[in-house]
Amino acid sequence: MDINILAFLVPAGIIACFLPLSDASSFVVLYIVTSVYFSGVMVRLMLVLAPAACIISGIALSEAFTVFTRSIKFQLPGLSLGSQVESGDVTSSVAVAQNSSTAVARNDVAKAEKAQEASKTRPSKKNKKKEKDIVEKESVTPHSDRRHLILPMEASVISIFLLVLLGAFYVIHCVWAAAEAYSAPSIVLTSQSPDGGLHVFDDFREAYAWLRHNTDVDDKVASWWDYGYQTTAMANRTVIVDNNTWNNTHIATVGTAMSSPEKAAWEIFNSLDVKYILVVFGGLVGYPSDDINKFLWMVRIGGGVFPHIKEPDYLRDGQYRIDSQATPTMLNCLMYKLSYYRFVETDGQGFDRVRRTEIGKKHFKLSYFEEVFTTHHWMVRIYKLKPPKNRIRGKTKKLKSKGSSKRSVAGKRNPWN
Repeated sequence: MDINILAFLVPAGIIACFLPLSDASSFVVLYIVTSVYFSGVMVRLMLVLAPAACIISGIALSEAFTVFTRSIKFQLPGLSLGSQVESGDVTSSVAVAQNSSTAVARNDVAKAEKAQEASKTRPSKKNKKKEKDIVEKESVTPHSDRRHLILPMEASVISIFLLVLLGAFYVIHCVWAAAEAYSAPSIVLTSQSPDGGLHVFDDFREAYAWLRHNTDVDDKVASWWDYGYQTTAMANRTVIVDNNTWNNTHIATVGTAMSSPEKAAWEIFNSLDVKYILVVFGGLVGYPSDDINKFLWMVRIGGGVFPHIKEPDYLRDGQYRIDSQATPTMLNCLMYKLSYYRFVETDGQGFDRVRRTEIGKKHFKLSYFEEVFTTHHWMVRIYKLKPPKNRIRGKTKKLKSKGSSKRSVAGKRNPWN
């Protein structure tokens, strides 16, 4: 959608760069090839592909306009007469040059005969080099003698009109794409309502405002690294991982916690002194860039550092599934529970609009986490770690006393024996 018609002009521009191939054109070809490769590896590098595609598409359009305008210029009446006059001048000058060159040619023939007689007696390297240069000059055709492609005038005019019209439509497309995809900030999402109006999803700012006003300044928030900078800037709270991604171990730790069962995840977050967990969920409104769709990277990155996290445990027929066919490991992991907790209460069925299926595990309770805030469209959900349960000291003392009494009885000896 971004490059639009440039996808068709880029191959034509590459072909034009090879006719003829120079240092500058080879650099442009290498530029577009590397840009296409890296943008295919990571979609964010479309920014690298855009200028390269514009440059090589401009080369293709330039070559096309050159061919069409040359065809029109060659077939115009005024320009054709001028060309005939110029050709007459050229023929007269050629005749004069031929007359003057005949005398020179005679002298050259005499000199050549003498040189041949001398070469018969002793052939020199200079004569061989001159003969080689003459053969090379005769074999190379001058650039002016190359024939150009001439198209009918009607076809050339129509082609130029279509190219101009195509460029105008591309400008309109660029304005539309910029307005739809690049004008709204990343934390405020928009969509078209059925009546054609604009619907705004302001859930991210709503969640960050809640964190800013309802949590302590020293509280730490755990989430996937995509939301680290936003949480720091908008909520003014400390995060475990952010968009810097320089510490792969911390990212793997968060991914492992999200991929683990509830109790193991609570122990990991408690060791990191985390108080709140932020989860992005799009199953209610159809937001595709939620944490369930990013969950595969949590498993892979976490499994790369902690070997007990194995990706096949979360797959069913090679896919991450959240329906009734999902694996027990998937249904019991923390990410699934935090995303779909109380989700069945929205429509009574638990239908996920992103995955387009009903969830497999609908009714469950949280033992180590509690829901403290969910935004209006359920896009951001915030949970708090429950405090550790108090240890029952009475039972431990009782058990300890029983064990010690048994040891004391066994250790006592009869003093009378």
